[in-house]
Amino acid sequence: MKPADTCNAFVPGEMITVKPNREGKLSPLTFAVKEVYDVKGFVTGAGNPTWKSMHSEAQATAPAVELLLNEGATLLGKTISDEMAFSLDGENFHYGTPLNSRCRQRIPGGSSSGSAAAVAGGLVDFALGTDTAGSMRIPASYCGLYSIRTTHGAISMQGVHPLAQSFDAAGWFARTPEMLARVGSVMLGSEIPEFNARRLIIARDLFETAYPAKAAKYHAFIRSLSSLNIEIAEAELGKPDFTTWIETLRCIQWWELNQAHGEWIFRHLNDFGAEIRGRLEKIPSVTRAEMEEKRQVRKQLTGWMENLLPPGDIMVFPTAPGIAPLRGRSIDEARASRLNTLRHTCIAAVAGLPQVSLPLLENDGCPLGISVMGARGQDGLLIAAARVFGKE
Repeated sequence: MKPADTCNAFVPGEMITVKPNREGKLSPLTFAVKEVYDVKGFVTGAGNPTWKSMHSEAQATAPAVELLLNEGATLLGKTISDEMAFSLDGENFHYGTPLNSRCRQRIPGGSSSGSAAAVAGGLVDFALGTDTAGSMRIPASYCGLYSIRTTHGAISMQGVHPLAQSFDAAGWFARTPEMLARVGSVMLGSEIPEFNARRLIIARDLFETAYPAKAAKYHAFIRSLSSLNIEIAEAELGKPDFTTWIETLRCIQWWELNQAHGEWIFRHLNDFGAEIRGRLEKIPSVTRAEMEEKRQVRKQLTGWMENLLPPGDIMVFPTAPGIAPLRGRSIDEARASRLNTLRHTCIAAVAGLPQVSLPLLENDGCPLGISVMGARGQDGLLIAAARVFGKE
């Protein structure tokens, strides 16, 4: 039976229960999926009721969801997404804001907000989301969860509503590192290895903060890493500067979103909430020439990151610049916060790297996630690190 939705996590008015195809590694766990994953017999609504009303039921279930059903997990529902998955806030104009059960007056983070709320609220054992520019990592940090943005292309995105296909990646939320690993062994197709990182690299510039209390927590955390008996080095991720990373992400993302859905979006622009609508209005401003230029920049940035973070090394930094913002912010405040947040999320997005967020710290009584990021294909190593760091 689907649990009572005390967290406003699930899409209203739609009861979905899909039994597992057979017994397996995930029996008898329950899960939910963000409303961008196809489930046979149901419309994929992408966070917008007008979109949902004008599209047909999915004819097949997304392969990523089938993986879980084939290993004994039971699907209990679709969760609220920001409209078109185009936000980091988690406040859906039509369906309301899913509850951040760790800090009830603060936003849950988006766009996988409903999936985060369902797991944090104990409604399911784990939940699928997607991450384009931070939509797994930020809700995890704000809601006190473990989550992973997988290596771009590691998990099939067939049957998943696209935002920007060259960035979109699958991921999942869990309350413990053990659950993150249990699901990971299925989603990644192999058992999670023992932790065997060669080196930890501290991204010093992302640990910088003007707040003494938070700085003290960061310093204590960094000092604690010495107990792992592993080489520790330092680097600055903002070289090249963060603006270059963010503008590269923004330009290509807007172009790809416009190519995928622009025609429909601009026929129905008034059916979006004001904050999302204001951003959608800008996506046609990117020209093909600008997009092609940024794709070349992206290749350069990715090469730089490959040299900085080779296989076996792990980069460590705060998942977000701070705890979850308060609900009810103005659009201008939200935009400023999003830009600051992108400094922490743009690297993995642009370079297609895996990143795991861990709920290791708190500030002012609210979660403050720490991330580990690795080279392409190092997803298992990062989940292994979560199991080690989670015991510290």
